[in-house]
Amino acid sequence: MNKRLLAAIIFQCIFFSTAHAQLDTIVNRYEAYLLRTNVPQPAVAQDWAATLNAKGQWADIPYDDKQLSGWKVTLHLARVRDMALAWAHPASSVRNNPQLLEKAGQALDHWLACRYQSANWWHNEIGVPRYMRDIIVLLRRQLDTARLRQCLEVMAQLRVRENYVGSNLIWCADLGLNYGALTGNEKMVERCIRLILKEIQISDGEGVKPDYSFHQHGARLQMYQYGEAFLTESVRIAWQLRGTPQAFPQEKIDILSNFALKGWQWMGRGIHTVPGTMDRSSSRVGEMHGAELRPTIPFLAELQPREAAALARMEEMQNGRGALNGHRHYPYSDFTVYHRPGFSVFLKTISTRTLATESINNENLKGRLLNSGDAYLVRNGQEYYNMMPVWDYTALPGITTFKGADHIKRLPFTGGVSDSTSGLTAMDYNMQDETGRQALRARKYWAFHGNVVVCLIAGLQAQQVTGDVYTALDQCRVQGPVTVNKPGQQLQPGVHPVEQVKWVHHAGFAYIPLEPAPFNVKLEEVTGAWSAVNASESGAPVTEKVFSPVMLHRGQSAAGYALAFCETPAQAAKLAKRPQWKVLRNDTTCQAVQFKDGTLMAVFYAAGEAGGIAVDQPCLLMRKKNCIHLSDPAHQGITVNVTMRHTTQAVTLPKDGSAVKLAE
Repeated sequence: MNKRLLAAIIFQCIFFSTAHAQLDTIVNRYEAYLLRTNVPQPAVAQDWAATLNAKGQWADIPYDDKQLSGWKVTLHLARVRDMALAWAHPASSVRNNPQLLEKAGQALDHWLACRYQSANWWHNEIGVPRYMRDIIVLLRRQLDTARLRQCLEVMAQLRVRENYVGSNLIWCADLGLNYGALTGNEKMVERCIRLILKEIQISDGEGVKPDYSFHQHGARLQMYQYGEAFLTESVRIAWQLRGTPQAFPQEKIDILSNFALKGWQWMGRGIHTVPGTMDRSSSRVGEMHGAELRPTIPFLAELQPREAAALARMEEMQNGRGALNGHRHYPYSDFTVYHRPGFSVFLKTISTRTLATESINNENLKGRLLNSGDAYLVRNGQEYYNMMPVWDYTALPGITTFKGADHIKRLPFTGGVSDSTSGLTAMDYNMQDETGRQALRARKYWAFHGNVVVCLIAGLQAQQVTGDVYTALDQCRVQGPVTVNKPGQQLQPGVHPVEQVKWVHHAGFAYIPLEPAPFNVKLEEVTGAWSAVNASESGAPVTEKVFSPVMLHRGQSAAGYALAFCETPAQAAKLAKRPQWKVLRNDTTCQAVQFKDGTLMAVFYAAGEAGGIAVDQPCLLMRKKNCIHLSDPAHQGITVNVTMRHTTQAVTLPKDGSAVKLAE
């Protein structure tokens, strides 16, 4: 035989053998991932096997369901998947059980015969193929040729669409990657890897933003909805490909680890989070624990060993041991977070650069006022967990509004300034009814320092508003006594009008108006249903005890209050009597607070002066320990002349709203 021909044949044999081995590696590693990240439930799997009827169906699944979001028909495939997991898992008591395998096969055959379709494309092209991929990978050695072919046909409902972005792109390309590996289609594998790598970038559109927040469906913060899929799936794919010729470049791994450490972990307290981080999915059961990343952290640590210590600390905090300590403002998403050892505060504002919360697929049916300056106080994660069915969405924590308000009008002047330890957020505020005839204008300010958040409201003007104008300081689950004005003066259940509130204490937090003010303090049982906020959820009644301190604004043009971490009512009384802050200004030109240690935080809506510092342009300013931090909340990239002690310094502020630092 010709030596060149023989060499070519040998090369092709080695090449195709190597390529086939690499595809096997991708599939085998995905199987290993499934077995590492899922705990089998043998008893549940056996119960499903026992309740499967002769048609291969379960009586409790509505196979005619038409819901767009929580399409309940996919519960069928979810059960087949979990039966397969219980059968295949090394730690399962029913591993290799032939009766369980037979029942899983019967249920699988039912789906293969019916090929159910949803009116929502996502279930058909992504949700169903994802379940089928897992079933194939777990049972592929047990499936005969006909069954395997049909299963692959269902998985082939996937569509790798290059115009998708964010997690939708990752989902479909990941399916294409694994489908290609299962079917020996190397070109499909390579194409999908290219698409995934292209999507893992710092984006000027949807996806990972320069501040490591995450957008999808336009300029909406979606950290723990679409961002969750983006991060966990990308890390897992990178782990599947590690050490192969298709391994992710280091710069892509860096983006994923930075996204986890600089974005993800800051927007939750451990696994606990708030509605502003996930938009419409906050109307789903259990989502307030959406910051959960424990299953993914070990895989990310294997990919990024130099961040192993930081990731281990993150995992400890996810397990409830320890907490972050610091302040972050995310200018691309109008989101602020403040972590202290004993508590966290989360604030979601809005501007012309970000979008209002969405309500699609019959989700988030009441959440029109989300992203309107709503602020949440979290210690143990039970404050707001699954409270959405009983919430009064017209009194979300932190918002200033009136009954009948329908939306917040987006204005450009919204931003924050931070030194990573303390910080300030400000928002030009305009709440309206659906016609726009009733409106409420204000300037709102939040200063985060020590164990206190000082909140100011200036320029409060109500246009054609007939009822009360009010600020809801909180709306959370009752977790202990509610005390007002005097230690030992505890409220009984009910709605309590109190004309002169000096302070309110509940569950480790004090709510302190800057001047005694009229409040309605609600402490009552409320009954609602998940279906009222999300049509795909249950209509069964849900009853919770709700605490809501609401401050009334009766003809005031300016007001304010403090939110403080106070373990006892006595500490709240002491702080209210001797506050650790002083309001220097609270008007439509400037709002400024100086803390006892000298830290100054000021928002200038026009040229002005506060605390001995003058500026000639609108900006946010914080002076702390001989350093000045400035930002441009309107994102114009302006140059500000800062004058202090008869010295003027010109500072050009970044156009993205981030802060700059200069020494005094």
